[in-house]
Amino acid sequence: MAIYHQSLKRFYLDDEEDDDDLSSRKKKKHLRTYPEHEFQQWSIIQKKKLIKEYFCQVYLKLYPTTSKCTLDVIVKSTNDIIDDNQSILLAKSRIGKRLKPGVLRVRLVSSLFTADNDVHEDPLLIKLETINKEYCNNSFDKQFALKLKNNQIGPGIIGKLFIESLDPSNGSYSNESPIFELNLSLSKEHKIISTSFHRENDHIQNCGCVLSSDESRLIISDQCNLQLNDMKLIHRLAEPLRCQWKFIGRELASCFSEVDLLDIHQKYFISDGNHECTYQLLREWHIRNPQQATIRYLITQLKLSLDIIIKIHEEIRKISNCHE
Repeated sequence: MAIYHQSLKRFYLDDEEDDDDLSSRKKKKHLRTYPEHEFQQWSIIQKKKLIKEYFCQVYLKLYPTTSKCTLDVIVKSTNDIIDDNQSILLAKSRIGKRLKPGVLRVRLVSSLFTADNDVHEDPLLIKLETINKEYCNNSFDKQFALKLKNNQIGPGIIGKLFIESLDPSNGSYSNESPIFELNLSLSKEHKIISTSFHRENDHIQNCGCVLSSDESRLIISDQCNLQLNDMKLIHRLAEPLRCQWKFIGRELASCFSEVDLLDIHQKYFISDGNHECTYQLLREWHIRNPQQATIRYLITQLKLSLDIIIKIHEEIRKISNCHE
């Protein structure tokens, strides 16, 4: 008969042994080791029971008298809606997903928001989270501080939210499908009722430029309307635009095809990165269309975010002051 020990790694086995010197048989208990591979299997099964599936929810909180808002990304093991009358549910996942140990990237993509520079929000709108152990509680909450580009938002899709896993073998987030990919949507229109909305978002410069999140209000003075024919200027502009070069190339469809962009990528990206790709794109733009390749066209026609526009203008002023 087998009697299992509480530790589950051992059990006792009763067996009967003959003793020639004794008239009766005695029972002896011999301690035997529980097979190690079976114990390991049991341990794995117990840990799997502790592994949870997680759901993602995204909420938006507007501040009606300002252009500012917050976007809250919550990942937790239940899919219950947060009870908050001031927050608007933009999206939630329907199927639970497991979170593997490693680094996760939470990425917001939208042309309707910019990062709130007043509180030093990341202009790329990216947050990172580290998952240490799969069987621990890995719930987390990430918040983005944002500014609206216009005084109304919705209805319909207003952006996308990605949660992606880092591939440690090459440092890329793009090798696998995202853990979560959510469309952010509003069921109705929301307006910012404030006469000061555009004034809050306009940056009026001494040089005569007006830098605004509203494309119709952007003004670049003749003083700052430089041509992209100077190597130093292009080099300076390549830094704030380094993550935008493909976007700019596609906006300049009359000058660049997808084949052109692929050629730039193959020639410069692996050896020198995005900065060099941007430099070569801007340089080639001036070669192909010198009348169009100006600061005014770059800022007012290519749908750049306000924070990038401000950085470009700062570089222009630095170069202009050096020439004065």
